[in-house]
Amino acid sequence: MPNIGFVGLGIMGGPMCHNLLKAGHRLSVYDIAPSHVERAVGNGGIARDSARSVAEDSTVVITMLPDGPELEEAVLGKSGVLAGAAPDTTIVDMSSISPLVAQKVGRECAAMGVHFLDAPVSGGEPKAIEGTLAIMVGGEESVFGQALPILKLGREM
Repeated sequence: MPNIGFVGLGIMGGPMCHNLLKAGHRLSVYDIAPSHVERAVGNGGIARDSARSVAEDSTVVITMLPDGPELEEAVLGKSGVLAGAAPDTTIVDMSSISPLVAQKVGRECAAMGVHFLDAPVSGGEPKAIEGTLAIMVGGEESVFGQALPILKLGREM
């Protein structure tokens, strides 16, 4: 099983994180809201102090953030995922953001040898809790194939 990191534990990310933990995954977690981190730790997550430290401990990092500026900071910022990601790490962004921001982040990831999947979701909080979100994924087919077992977890529990 890959080491998974999760950045963004709010309304959508919190339940998604919980579903991964229920499936038996080891999860390093980070959010700017300490209460969200505490909730994830209570469910079995491992608290990290930055998106960078999540990436340092993960081969796959999932982000679920409110909008493009938050994603850019969480991935491209000085304490962001890319600052701690090893080559061949995969970032799966599940935020619903501008395609232009996703393309920019994807280019920056590629320049560092990090894989990027743009994977926005549909279904809102109820579907996140149920683990039945619709996920629309863009990226390299081989990277998608490697991430697919993680993306399908909600339907297999």
